Amino acid sequence: MQRPTRLDGGPRRARGTSGNAMIEMALLLPLLLLVLFGITEVGRAIATTATLNAAAREGARIAAVTAPDVNLVTTRVTEVLTAAAVTPSSIVVEGPIGMVEQTVRVTVRSDFDVLSGTILDSFAGTITLRGVAVMRHEAL
Repeated sequence: MQRPTRLDGGPRRARGTSGNAMIEMALLLPLLLLVLFGITEVGRAIATTATLNAAAREGARIAAVTAPDVNLVTTRVTEVLTAAAVTPSSIVVEGPIGMVEQTVRVTVRSDFDVLSGTILDSFAGTITLRGVAVMRHEAL
């Protein structure tokens, strides 16, 4: 038996298939939006972590050549974070640490608010991100 064809030679559509695309889109759209929001949030978290690491590294550079001067380190870390619009929740300066080769450590923490939580309540929350830098302390 030969399939029915249209006048232009193409195959004929079965009846009742005009709404299939709409149903498929309604089923897949939430999943696609979830993936999109997930990719966006992971990207923001990675960028924030990179900024925290850069700020900690800048602070450790200053701490390595000073006594370390905590106020100077905190000021520089805050400048770097302010330029990137990141608010620190804590800045910890440790050092000199060690007996033979002394090091200084700067740890910067920030509370990361998940923006997708405003749209999808189940993903709402705050994640604490951290940046750490350790450098050899230069004796003055």
